[in-house]
This record gives sequence, structure tokens and C-alpha cells, in this order.
Amino acid sequence: MNRQCVMRIAQIAVITITVAAISQELSKPKDKRTWHGKALGIFPYDFRIPTSDRLKEAYWNSYDRHIITPKALGIGWTINFYALFENLGLIRQPGISEENFLMPNERMKQILRP
Repeated sequence: MNRQCVMRIAQIAVITITVAAISQELSKPKDKRTWHGKALGIFPYDFRIPTSDRLKEAYWNSYDRHIITPKALGIGWTINFYALFENLGLIRQPGISEENFLMPNERMKQILRP
């Protein structure tokens, strides 16, 4: 199979998934449309205008250990660079004591001290 054929198949697949996702949303009552979910039960999609929080959650999420995460806009997956760099040993989490975990800042510690 030559490169053009592979590219054509990929384009058809993306168009098919996009149409499926849009159809899925339009089949819902207007007040139930979220414009994000999974097309064909597999492919994540999000057609909402991205916010800085959703972009950070997709591309730099220190709370998610998954390297592959759903895109903040569009169809498919993207790379959570924080998880990737952490797995490669480029980022190290500092040790967190139980006290710091339960009371993360000085103000909270002052309030809770007897």
C-alpha cells in the first residue's frame, strides 16, 4: 500500500468518526447535548471551546498517570507530557509528608494548631 492510499484511508476514518460524533450529539434533545463524549463508543471527542483548565488537563496533568489522554478539542487522543516526562524520569515528585498532605500550607497549619 502506498503512502497516498494510507493517507486517504486515514482521512476517511477521521471524517467518518467526526460525522458519527456530530450525529450522536444532534440525535440528543437540544438541552442534553454536551458536545463531548465517545463516538462509536471508542473515540473521544470534544467540540466545546477549550478552556485553559481543559488544555492543562489534556497536555500537562500531574494528577493523571496516563500518558495518552483525550484531546481538549477535536477527536482522538493526545499526550499528557507531564506523565510522559515523569515516566522518563525527567520530572520527580518530591516526597510529601503526611502532615503536608493533610495541611498543605502554612495558613492552614496556623488555623488548626491549638
